[in-house]
Amino acid sequence: MPPFLRIPVLLAVSPWGSAAQTVHRTPLDEAGSEVEVESIFSVVPPTGYAPLRVKVKNDGSAERAISLSASSVTDGYYGNSHALDSSFLLTAPAGKTTEREILVPVCGATVGSAGAELRCQVQGGSRAGGFSFDAGGQLDMLFAVFSRGLAGRSIADINKTAQSTAGRSYGNASFAGLYDPAMLPSDWRGYSGLDVLAISADEWMALQPGMRSAILQWVKLGGWLDVYQQAGGPALASLGIHADTALQDERGHMGTPHALGAGRISLIDWDGRELDGSAARDYTKAKVRTIRREEYALALRDMTPLMGALGEKDFAAWQVGLILFIFGIVVGPVNLFYLAKAGKRHRLFYTTPLISIAAAVLLLLVIFFQDGTGGTGHRASVVYLDAAENAAFVHQFQVSRTGVLFGGSFEMKETAVVNMAVLPASRWNRLGTGNESYASRSNSRAEPQSYTVSGKSYAGGWFQSRTEQGQILDAVLSTRGRLELQRGSPSPLITSTLTASLDRVFYVDNDGACWASPGAVTTGALVALLEATQGDFAAWRAEAVAMLPEKLRLRLATEEVKNFFYASSTDPRAGMVNTLGSIRWESDHVFLYGPLR
Repeated sequence: MPPFLRIPVLLAVSPWGSAAQTVHRTPLDEAGSEVEVESIFSVVPPTGYAPLRVKVKNDGSAERAISLSASSVTDGYYGNSHALDSSFLLTAPAGKTTEREILVPVCGATVGSAGAELRCQVQGGSRAGGFSFDAGGQLDMLFAVFSRGLAGRSIADINKTAQSTAGRSYGNASFAGLYDPAMLPSDWRGYSGLDVLAISADEWMALQPGMRSAILQWVKLGGWLDVYQQAGGPALASLGIHADTALQDERGHMGTPHALGAGRISLIDWDGRELDGSAARDYTKAKVRTIRREEYALALRDMTPLMGALGEKDFAAWQVGLILFIFGIVVGPVNLFYLAKAGKRHRLFYTTPLISIAAAVLLLLVIFFQDGTGGTGHRASVVYLDAAENAAFVHQFQVSRTGVLFGGSFEMKETAVVNMAVLPASRWNRLGTGNESYASRSNSRAEPQSYTVSGKSYAGGWFQSRTEQGQILDAVLSTRGRLELQRGSPSPLITSTLTASLDRVFYVDNDGACWASPGAVTTGALVALLEATQGDFAAWRAEAVAMLPEKLRLRLATEEVKNFFYASSTDPRAGMVNTLGSIRWESDHVFLYGPLR
C-alpha cells in the first residue's frame, strides 16, 4: 500500500488503557479532504455496540460517498475465533465538513481473555485505508469507563491495579477505558457494552439532555452509573435522576446505590482529585458485581431452566453413517460389477449420478423426518414498565434448536441489541468457547462463526440448520400500555391497558403491605386487589422468575420496592422481541415490574 494511504494512529493506546481517544485519518485527495474516525471510548467495549464518531471533510467540488466497513473479531482458539461484520454509508456534501455518530456491533468474546478487536476499512472514491481499535474488557471482570475529569492521567494506573488485584500477570486487556463527556452517544445502545459508567456530577450536569436520557435508559436495562461528587453536592433528584429506591451497599463500594429499573445509580463522595489505583480495587473486589457481563457470556453455559425446557436430543449420526455405508456399497461394487458390469461401463455416466442423487434425497428425507423444518425454542424476559416514559425496557433470554432452515436471516422490528449466548458444548452447538475439555471439544461441532448486522437486518450464524443457539436481547419499546391504580376502599383497584393478559399481579403499597389480584388481569378490566402475605408474594415471585438465569433470578426474587407492581404473563405480547420467524416458541415467560402510583 502506498504510504499516503496508510492511516496513522494520531493518539496512541497504552498497553493498560488509553491515555486519550484514538483517532484515525484517511486522506481522500491532495487538496486536504479526509475522513476522521474516532472511538468515543478509548477501548472498544467487550460486547454490545462500539460508538464511533466519523467526521468527513470534503474540500472538493462534488459530493462524495464514503463507505465504512467494520469487522469485530475475537482472538481465540479451538473454534473460538468469531467475527461480526457491519457496514455504513455516509454522504459528504461538497465544500463542507459533516459529522456523524455510528454504532458498530461488537462480537462478544467467548473466553476470559479479552474482547474483540475492531477492524475498519474506509473507502472514499479511489482512496482507501484500514485501521483497528483495541479491545477492552475480560469476561471474568466488569468493564468500566471513566470520564477524562475523573481519570484522564491515571487510567493506566487503574488498569494495572485491576490486573494485579485480579491476580493476573499476563495479558493487557483493559479493565477500564476513558471518554470525553462531550462526545458521549445519544443512543442507549452506545452504552450496551459497559458494566459501569463513571462521571462527575459537574460533567453529568453539562451533558446534553439526549445523552442523559440515553444513559438513564441504559441504566433501566441493567447498567450501573456512578456519579462522583464533592462534599455538599446535589442530591440525585437535583441532578435530574429520579431513582426508584435506595438500597443497601451491595458492592462494598463508597456511596449508596439506588435502584432504577434493572440498574443502579450510586452517588460517591469525591475529593475532586483524579482517581488512582484504589478505585480499581473498589470495583474488582466488589462483593456484588454487575450481572450483565456474566449474563452475556456465561449465564447459559450451565444447564439453566431454559436449557432444561429445551431438553436433550440425540444427534442420530448413525442414520447418516448407515446411509453413507449403503451408498458406498451401491456406488462401488454393485454399480461396478452389476449395473455397469464389463462391456457396459458406459452406464457409469448415468448410474453414478443417479445413485448419488438418490442418496442425497434419502439423506434429506431422513433429516426432514428426524428434525423437521424451522425450529423450536423457549424464551424468558424481564420487563421494566415505565409509564412515565411510555416505554418498556426488555431484557430477554432465548434458546432454540433448529431442524432444516431455508433461511437464517431475520429482520428486527424494534431497535435492539442482540448478543449470542454461550450454551453447553454439544454436537448441536457450533459456538465454541475454547475453554472446553478435550472430550467436550471432540464431541462438539464448535467452529469459527461469522455474523452480519446491517441496521435491523441480521444474517450469518445467528440461526443455522440443525443447531442449538442462544441469544440475549435488550430493547426499549415504546408503549402506552400500563397498569393504572385507583385508591379504593377497602382495597386498591387496578386497570390494565396492556394488550396482553397478565396471569397474576402483586402490588406493594407505600406502607410495604402486599396486595394481589385474585386471578388473571385482562385488558380493560377493573380488578380489586386482595390482601396478601409476604409469604404469598415470595412464593409467587420465586415461581414467576424461575426460568431466568440464576443470578438474575436470585436478585429479582429478593428485591422489593414500595409502590411497585410485579406481574407475570405467558403471552409474548407482554414483552417479547421477535427474531427468526420460523422458530416456534413453545413457551414464553414474562416477568414485569415497575412503578404503580
